[in-house]
Amino acid sequence: MDANNQIINEFINQLSPGKVIDLQLGSLNFARIKPTVIGIDAGRYILVKFPNNLIYGDYQDVIIPGGGVIVRYILEGLNGECIAFSTTIQHVLTFPDKLIFLNYPKRIENRQLRTQQREKTHLPALISQSQTANTNVDNAIGGYIVDISAHGCQFSFRPGAGKGGIKKCPIQIAITIVGKDEPCIINAHVKNNRRDNGHMLVGIMFDESSLGKVATLLDEMAIDQQI
Repeated sequence: MDANNQIINEFINQLSPGKVIDLQLGSLNFARIKPTVIGIDAGRYILVKFPNNLIYGDYQDVIIPGGGVIVRYILEGLNGECIAFSTTIQHVLTFPDKLIFLNYPKRIENRQLRTQQREKTHLPALISQSQTANTNVDNAIGGYIVDISAHGCQFSFRPGAGKGGIKKCPIQIAITIVGKDEPCIINAHVKNNRRDNGHMLVGIMFDESSLGKVATLLDEMAIDQQI
């Protein structure tokens, strides 16, 4: 396998089953849909399912074998990236489900989304939907923050059997700080989540009301790293 194919596979492997992508159909007067990834056969095709909330007949003129498409999706990580590639439709199935086979890409484009670099860390934390003054420990999920910046972080936890991700909603984060009796409580919002090696990774954006606390926390982290 040459280096280019290896890089392509690394990006495509992030398209785990259940991930929703943005699919631009056609080249002129294009339409966009958000299908769900069903599976991948590396080097051959990517299989996606047509959205249930759309009428398939409205797109039949552009969902055809050989038709050009552009795929876009967000890759979470330290920098946050928008991944995009152009390809063609290989095959279409309409029964028992409406499925689209996309030819495996030969080229990938990626663009960094975050303007601020995230710092790797391993801060114990609890997240909760509770909106009280203190995070409700009974309803909280325990885990740790794997990276953090002035405006957001990525939280990791191991979900129980049969448990899914966390819905997009306002939350509070209680971050444990070494040497302090009380955790740092930060208001935030869940933006996305995905599974990775048995863990759930949750993308979180801090609320403006807590940016001052986050700035203080980052300053303290910088001091600790210098000692």
